[in-house]
Amino acid sequence: MDAPIHAAVAAPVPAVAAASRETFTQPAVEAGPDPLPRIRATLRDGALAVSLAGEFDHYTCAPLYGLLDEGAARGARRLVLDAARVTFCDSALLHVLDRWALTGGRVELATTSRALRLLLTVAARVHPPPRVPPGE
Repeated sequence: MDAPIHAAVAAPVPAVAAASRETFTQPAVEAGPDPLPRIRATLRDGALAVSLAGEFDHYTCAPLYGLLDEGAARGARRLVLDAARVTFCDSALLHVLDRWALTGGRVELATTSRALRLLLTVAARVHPPPRVPPGE
């Protein structure tokens, strides 16, 4: 074959069945929940309202520390958490909430996801709250 490499080659193209063409228009994998963490916050009247979505672990909780520190510096004492769209969380998120409470803040859960409820249930079983005798 003496044809240059850039020359067009006339090769037969196999016929494609109509059914196989339709499969290319359908998504190969269904999109699941978005794992990227998203944080929105509003500070008003001493309450820091925080909305979380996505997955939260040791690395993705890091921005929350700065956010809560800044909120506390601006006078927030209540943390109102909307975690309905949290798809995964581990003890790192629990640590963030504990840290807020240990510094004198109050945590209020507006909404929770299944992932956060599971984490809180396990944490309560492992470290139950201290029992206060009646009358104290």
